[in-house]
Amino acid sequence: MKPPRLVLIPLLFLSLFEFASGRATGQQPTVPSKSVLPDLDLLALSQPLQDLTPSDRRIVYETINLIQRKQHAEALAKLIGLTASNPMNSALRIIRAYVLLELGNVAGALGDARIAEGSGGALHSAYQCWFLAQVAYLAGDTPLCRREIRHLAGDPSYGKKAEQLGDSLAAKSK
Repeated sequence: MKPPRLVLIPLLFLSLFEFASGRATGQQPTVPSKSVLPDLDLLALSQPLQDLTPSDRRIVYETINLIQRKQHAEALAKLIGLTASNPMNSALRIIRAYVLLELGNVAGALGDARIAEGSGGALHSAYQCWFLAQVAYLAGDTPLCRREIRHLAGDPSYGKKAEQLGDSLAAKSK
């Protein structure tokens, strides 16, 4: 089944953005394989999702269902509308970054992960830093990845994983 035309237009734009931003920064993003994609931890995102209206939360549940069924283009279409009406909701940005990674748009995912991590708000969680560190790693943004790894040093949930990511980063740069 082909995605509707309304989905293809934003996907084309996002793909062009990824190409242009990769060229502009000189970074060579890594095309993510399924084994290195960050996990989407919905429990860690539950607090910012509570800030949404009931109708927006219903759309989030539909979107998560689409993600579980690997219908990422359709999920992205829903997330574009949600993030437009809730631009600083960190959970929506992380979910959208995850979907963009699934679609191969590393630069777009990095942009959303940065916004999520920088949104502050009522909740700034270690998960936001962990997610951004992983996306920065995939995007080849070594300074950003290192910064987020430092933020996670000693964190009981993500500290050890961040240390391992730092080891991978060091091995990759040799």
